[in-house]
Amino acid sequence: MFLNIKQDIKKVFAIACVSMAVGAATLPSLVSAQNSTSNSNSTQTEKRKPRQGDAFKKLNLTDAQKAELKRIRESAKTERRNVLTPEQRAKIEQALQSGDRKGVRKELNLTDAQKQQMRTIGQETKKKVEGVLTPEQKQQLEKMRQERQSQRNNRRAR
Repeated sequence: MFLNIKQDIKKVFAIACVSMAVGAATLPSLVSAQNSTSNSNSTQTEKRKPRQGDAFKKLNLTDAQKAELKRIRESAKTERRNVLTPEQRAKIEQALQSGDRKGVRKELNLTDAQKQQMRTIGQETKKKVEGVLTPEQKQQLEKMRQERQSQRNNRRAR
């Protein structure tokens, strides 16, 4: 009888060890699956982010150029923010926090005057940015813009 109990304990112990090993082996994949599901919105958002930062990295900017471009972008951001009403700014903040930025521009219901102000800010910002770049960098940036536009047109054609 004592021998049977000893064998039963060994069986239970063996089953417990196998269960723990299987659990330890599958736990990382379960956690990564859960993380990838919960991060799917942020992954989709990252795909939609403008790739302009990558473009500027390819331009081999000097530290002075980087600092000036950062100042220009921050200034433009402030100007665009000032064009919006408090309600519109709240909608943008909410979209940024949720990670769901798709369609937020349409939801803002910008007036024609606001749209024109935004266009003007964009054009002025583009001129300021180009003023910081060397002729070679401008040429390279224009080439990257054309490639990006071509990619957009190809996606829309599908």
